[in-house]
Parts: sequence; structure tokens; C-alpha cells
Amino acid sequence: MSTSRHLLCRRSALFALFVALASSPLACKKGADTAGPDGAGASGAPVAGGTELRYKAGAYKLKADVKFSFKATSPQGVNEASGDISGLLDVSDAGDKIKVALAVAEVRDFVLGKDMLPPPKEGETPVDPKAAVQSFTGAFVADMRGELDEAATKALPETAAAKEKKGVEAAVAGFATGVLGLPELPKAALVEGKEVETTERKDENLQGLVIPVDTTSKFTLIKIDSSSGKRIAEVKYESESSGAVEQGKQMITLDVAAEGTVLFNLDDQIPVRRTSSSTTNIAAGQMGVEIVNNIDSTFSPA
Repeated sequence: MSTSRHLLCRRSALFALFVALASSPLACKKGADTAGPDGAGASGAPVAGGTELRYKAGAYKLKADVKFSFKATSPQGVNEASGDISGLLDVSDAGDKIKVALAVAEVRDFVLGKDMLPPPKEGETPVDPKAAVQSFTGAFVADMRGELDEAATKALPETAAAKEKKGVEAAVAGFATGVLGLPELPKAALVEGKEVETTERKDENLQGLVIPVDTTSKFTLIKIDSSSGKRIAEVKYESESSGAVEQGKQMITLDVAAEGTVLFNLDDQIPVRRTSSSTTNIAAGQMGVEIVNNIDSTFSPA
């Protein structure tokens, strides 16, 4: 089976695509240099051009309550998934970055469509996806905006342990890392009511297929609300991505539209809430798949 048919037709590949696309952080794609400073200064501090949003350094813990839904429409039909889980994010210093250890604390709901995960190989004991989510642990390293540091994350012992996972456990681990991660904050120093636009080209790897993708993202600081006694910034984002690559004798295209909001506590430098939705269309010749994701996460000190 060709790469494109594997990507678009196998139902077991749909959940892997969800893993890759489910997490729609504040910056779905990293902004280019037009986004402004990328320092690790204090969040909410006035800088040239506006207010920066940055995570707090030091050790602290957050609880994340996450609800998600997923729907994939392909030539094989419609597959849907949904979940309602809580996780613990244990944040610690990692030089000028932060390390975030992840663990699932509670699984209230976790439903996968038929055949979304690969079947067990001969002689293997079937793994219950809900149980796999419940036992998940992992970790990643990010900068003070929440942007993943791939090299530092790869070097973590937790990453080495994750490589030992196979089948359902590996797929669920990738999913949990995506939906439990921190919202990625914009590089830009934002001014209330003023839209900031960033652009970037980056290679995206979807199921082994590398596609060069151009992304335009827009960020707007809607308001800073102090009625709770803390300064809570509300940031809206929108992004559009498109890319294409020739595979054999046909062109494979990728188009993504995403939008959402992030509420961020500027005084405590922690997220409060993230809502996001995205629609991804992948086409190869006459075949195509549409993936719709929705995520609603709330964060609180743990």
C-alpha cells in the first residue's frame, strides 16, 4: 500500500493523525521573526510594543481538566472519539527552560470509534485504551512560552521509556501528551485590541510523510480583566496552514484552519483556560480525509 493510501485509508491511522493534530495551542505553528522578542522575561511586564506572556520559572504543579472531541471523515466512513480527563503537570526548572512531567489523574470518559487503534498482534493481550490513558506518564522540555524543545525532550529518560511502548499504549501516550500539554504562548508582545500576524514555513511529519507547510497566524489581546484580583489576559488566535508534496504520480495536499482563545494569569504566570478547534483536510488524488478537533482545557494550581 502506498504512503498516501496508508495515510488516508487505514482506520488505525486516523487516531495517529489525531495525535499529531489534536493539540491546538495558542501558536499552532511557531511564528517567524515578525513575532517580536522571545525572551524569558516576567509575564505581563511592559516591553517595547506591548505585554509579553511567559510561563513562571521554578517548581510548581498544575491540574488540567480536559474535554475533547474528534471526528474523521474518510473514504472508509466516519470515525469519532471523545474524552474527559484530568491530568497533573509537574513543572520544574531546566536551565533557561522548563521541564513538564505529565500524569493522568482521572479518566471520566474516553471513547474511541471502531477500528481507530491497531488490533493486537498474534499472541498479544489486547490493551484497554481507557486503562492505557489512566496509567499514562510522560514529560517534555519547553521554553518559557511553552514551545517544545525537541532535542532536550528526546534526551529525557521519560522519552526513552516511552519508546518501549507499542501499539495502543504508544498511540494513547502520544495523544495524552498532546492534549495535556501547556498552551503555547505567542512570541509577540501584544497590545490590547491590536492584531499581530506571524508567518512561517515548516516541515510537518504526518505518519512518515514530510510536507512543507506555510502558516499564517493572527493573535489579538482582547482584554486584561482584573476583577478577580489577578490580571487575566484573554488572547484570541486564528491560523491557516497549507502545504503539498508530490508522492509517486500524485500530489498530496494538507490544509488546516484553527482558532481559539487562551486565558492567561499574568500575575502568577500560569494558564487558566484554553479552547481550540481545528479542521484539517488531507487529499491525495481523488481520496481525502477531513479531521475536526475540539479541545477545552482548564488549569488550576495543584
